[in-house]
Amino acid sequence: MKKTVLFIYLIVLLAAAGCGQGNPAAPGFGREDLFLNVDGTRFFLHIDIETVFAALGDNYEYSEARSCDHDGMDKTFIYDTAHFYTFPLPKGDTVSEIFTSDLAVATSKGIRVGDGKEDVMAAYGDDCEDTGFQLIYNLPGGSDEGGSLCFDLEDGVVVAIYITTRVF
Repeated sequence: MKKTVLFIYLIVLLAAAGCGQGNPAAPGFGREDLFLNVDGTRFFLHIDIETVFAALGDNYEYSEARSCDHDGMDKTFIYDTAHFYTFPLPKGDTVSEIFTSDLAVATSKGIRVGDGKEDVMAAYGDDCEDTGFQLIYNLPGGSDEGGSLCFDLEDGVVVAIYITTRVF
């Protein structure tokens, strides 16, 4: 009797595990896609730079320049895997852009440097600006709500990925 119950349990488990695998999600781009997975951590726009430091440490190169949009200094923190750009806001320095050309960093849908243009379009769809050397997926709403996911291309291959608060 125990073997029969175990067998039925395994069949149900296998059937449940297989549900939905043959029907991948439709391609598209939305607010939930505005993050990059860097060194096992999801980094979103508008987070405090202290969140980045807590996850990645203090082994970065630093530069700054007077902000043309905000009162204070725009800052850049360059790690081996990604560059984090910040705006100076009253609540602190917040991430306004994340750039990578590292093979290990992935988008929300698993796209990485080295993937093809066709992989990007299969994941995010064709509702983008295609300049021939860049695919730009825009989320309207301005720098506080919107943003863009951008893929730089060379010969149809992704060479860099970034998310930014700018909408092109």
